[in-house]
Amino acid sequence: MGVEVANADFTFGEPVNLGPIVNGSDDENGPVLSVDGSTLYFSSNLNGGFGLFDMWQASINPVVDFDGDGIVDIDDLIILIEHWGSDESLCDIGLMPWGDGIVDVADLEVLISY
Repeated sequence: MGVEVANADFTFGEPVNLGPIVNGSDDENGPVLSVDGSTLYFSSNLNGGFGLFDMWQASINPVVDFDGDGIVDIDDLIILIEHWGSDESLCDIGLMPWGDGIVDVADLEVLISY
């Protein structure tokens, strides 16, 4: 499973509304990633905020629970090892925020940190 990269020939599908938790009724704009890819900054005129277009931030954390059982353990390590040297996006979690295209020691370091 590879990573599809947008280019001049890339066509997007229909947009999907992700619901009120993600798609608010107020204006959110200006999303910017921090240099290290660990934080998303954006502005919003969310009702109840502090003023017009307050600045907000959200942490971007890798998903390291590969088997989805709610814990990070040896089973997740085995899944990472099974995909070693591949471009499996599930396990390509290092360098943040979207990996480096290969499951390797960078991904192991991120998994071990959890």
